[in-house]
Amino acid sequence: MSSLRYLAVITAALLAAAVPLRRPVQGQEFVRGKLIDKVACLEEPDQTYALYLPSAFDPDKKWPVLFLFDPGARGATAVEVFREGAETYGWILAGSHGSRNGPLKDSAQAALAVWADISTRLPIDERRVYATGFSGGARVASFFPRVIGRPIAGVIGCGAGLASGLGPADLKAAAYFGLAGLADFNYGEMKGLDLAFDPSGVPHRFLYFEGTHDWPPSGYAAWAVGWMEVTAIKQGLRPPDPTLAAALVRRELGEADALEAEGRFYWAADKLEAAGRMAEGLDLDFPELAGLAGRIQEIKAGREYRRFLDAERKRDRRTIEFREEFDRAFGSIEDPDTGGGLAVPKVLRETGIAFLRKEAKSGSAIEDRSLASRLVFEFSFAAQARAAGFYGKRDLGRAGAYLDLAIAACEEGLPREKGLYFDRACVAALSGDGKAALKFLSLAVDKGVTDLELLESDKDLDPIRNTDAFREILERVRKKRGIKSIGNIPADPGVYSLRFCPAAFRRAPGFPGWSTA
Repeated sequence: MSSLRYLAVITAALLAAAVPLRRPVQGQEFVRGKLIDKVACLEEPDQTYALYLPSAFDPDKKWPVLFLFDPGARGATAVEVFREGAETYGWILAGSHGSRNGPLKDSAQAALAVWADISTRLPIDERRVYATGFSGGARVASFFPRVIGRPIAGVIGCGAGLASGLGPADLKAAAYFGLAGLADFNYGEMKGLDLAFDPSGVPHRFLYFEGTHDWPPSGYAAWAVGWMEVTAIKQGLRPPDPTLAAALVRRELGEADALEAEGRFYWAADKLEAAGRMAEGLDLDFPELAGLAGRIQEIKAGREYRRFLDAERKRDRRTIEFREEFDRAFGSIEDPDTGGGLAVPKVLRETGIAFLRKEAKSGSAIEDRSLASRLVFEFSFAAQARAAGFYGKRDLGRAGAYLDLAIAACEEGLPREKGLYFDRACVAALSGDGKAALKFLSLAVDKGVTDLELLESDKDLDPIRNTDAFREILERVRKKRGIKSIGNIPADPGVYSLRFCPAAFRRAPGFPGWSTA
């Protein structure tokens, strides 16, 4: 079944089962200007979401609404990212706690439940419905119009593009705003999607920031909301506001001035072009716009601009070559005679992981640092994916070797780092190497593992559970959390274990065919 056909089947099934909407009760029961962490859907209490109403919320008016989808079902986290924009521009935010990476049908069902509840309980402007998500949640956001069975005003994709099988022409949204960190492993995907949108006729803007694969900083999220406001004015979805539009256009121009002063001419031209597109049709009258086309042309004709394009093409080639290189090098781990842990130093040496990690911290240009960061992440994630496969086969030697590679390539401080050390401890414990297991588990706790329930119950740790060193590790965790006894401890969302979500590691992002669904 084709991807689009599969999406159509899911949509039809969900809409057929949807509960008819009741008359809105105008949201009097909700506090304004404060994040409400958990709201249960009236018709489906098992489906919950985080909610934010702007301070100016008036139940007698209709309001734009943004539905948010996080890959780890962290609705409140998603809402917090967009809170600044919602307060500034007057949007309702609803972040699903039920949508997560995994089967698309489950996320679609969660999205439909939140849509039905918000439509029932709050006075929304049905012409101004928006969706956003991060990573796999961005793909859910792109599918959201099909879930609710109607086009929407816009999609904001963060850290990933569209659901598998969807293209710009299939989006069923009147506008698209893409956000990604320069060091995000999906940076290349977002660049390609930007080009794909050009012939579609769909208004679009892609904005890149210094960062890795994560939700964008709140200021960039607010930028996306502001851009959607201006787009809504141009599309007749809200009243004209020349003051607001001029402020946002001037912000783009100011950013361009700053980038040009830093010698970052490519990005300066990008901002100038964005300012020009935003100003089209708004009848704004200020001097900076008069010579905009000539200024852009002058920058693009310059040596530094052309030099950047050459460097970017080299970075793209380097990405492709590196993927082929580490894929070949991984063969050493799987060699039946000389593979496993003994091959780890050889693979790291051949792929230059130590050099790349150094470059990620101290490269001369931000684009080069970001490239190095993307490469080591792809290497680490691909190694983790293979570790999951060998763990499933109970080939613990190769699973441990791939985890060693994943740890060696993981930049310090990333949320996934603690999970890698935890998994390595489990593999070592199952392999009978108690000393190594305790060392890796101690490092996992140092990196941020605080889930006592997981530590107490994971059977992979049984071989070391009755040791003084293990009990000391548990005591350290209790002290970290200020807990005298275990009790009912919530799970740590930062530990993504090979045992708990192996499907997430089938194929690494950035490679053909990878999907979060």
